[in-house]
Amino acid sequence: MNNRSNPGFQTVKSIATRPLILTTCLLGLAGCSPKNTFVQPPPPEVTVALPDQRDVTVYSEVPGRAEARDTIEIRARVSGYLRSVDFVDGQIVREGDRLFLIEPEPYEAAVKAGEANLSSAIAARDIAQTNYDRRVQAFETKAVSEIDVLTAKANLDSAEAAMLGAEADLTRARINLSYTENFAPATGRIGRRLVSEGNLVGGGQATLLATLVVQDPIYVYFNLSERVLVPALEKLALIDRTDLRNAPPVDLELADGSRYGESGRIDYVDNRADAATGTVAIRAVFPNPHGALLPGLYGKVLIPETVEDALLVPDLSIQRDIGGSYVLVVDHQGTVEARYVELGPKVGYDRVIKSGLNGDERVVVNGLQRARPGITVSATTRAPDRVEN
Repeated sequence: MNNRSNPGFQTVKSIATRPLILTTCLLGLAGCSPKNTFVQPPPPEVTVALPDQRDVTVYSEVPGRAEARDTIEIRARVSGYLRSVDFVDGQIVREGDRLFLIEPEPYEAAVKAGEANLSSAIAARDIAQTNYDRRVQAFETKAVSEIDVLTAKANLDSAEAAMLGAEADLTRARINLSYTENFAPATGRIGRRLVSEGNLVGGGQATLLATLVVQDPIYVYFNLSERVLVPALEKLALIDRTDLRNAPPVDLELADGSRYGESGRIDYVDNRADAATGTVAIRAVFPNPHGALLPGLYGKVLIPETVEDALLVPDLSIQRDIGGSYVLVVDHQGTVEARYVELGPKVGYDRVIKSGLNGDERVVVNGLQRARPGITVSATTRAPDRVEN
């Protein structure tokens, strides 16, 4: 059968060729449009700031340990049964407050016996004195011999010695009686009772009853290396413990990171350095009226030092790599450069720069994630502030 003479076949063929013709036309039109060109993206935006230059106070941190100004052991100085405990464990006691009472009756009886013995000794001394005086008068008229006078004098001396012994016994009895009451020798915090009422104490030894610590003021001991101490030795040598107004001030940072509310003063420097460690023991005294500092606590002693015309940059603007610490600076052409620096102490949200910057550099303080050395950026200048990354 001849396909050309078949009208149906021609219709199918014409329909099949239409997509090909349409595609060819579209390609032709596309070839006539302009070519795509690459548009350079804008430079990343960053914020820069000049280093802040001003006088700042920086702190050297040294580990320290708090100790009580005085630690006093309350002991039983006489033997007897403990009659009463007159404090609550851990309370603040005032100087002169009674703490313990040991049964006083045996010692009261000893005082009365001593008083009686002293009265008897005084009477015997008076008789001996009268007898001696009469012997002396009689000897002047030769009524008695010299040996009688000497004997009377020996009896008088013996009576006076006995009287002195009786006075001493009475004094000892009164002292022992006073020991039956234990009074606080200073104002401070008393620890827990170590002996309960009704127990025998002082039997052959001075029984420890409790411990009293004087917490106000409180001492904090720390060690300084020779390198830090030597420049300050001349000033520290002039410390007058009776007047600490000119002593170097210090602060204290507690274990939880908070700073103690009262400043202290250095009041003692050891008289020699430890040859093994190259350090010198130093003590600072802090007011502690409310007992917030307890003996044995550890903290950091903060020694202030004023740095004049210090250069500061936001601490979060500082980067670190294997080569050390650096900041990103932007020159006047907008090119980013890494500038390695020597870091000093932190002051608030800023960091002191010891070396590496002159003070006129534009330091990247915002948009650090968009900047890297060698690229060009669009920099906006603002005053130094806390970094916002």
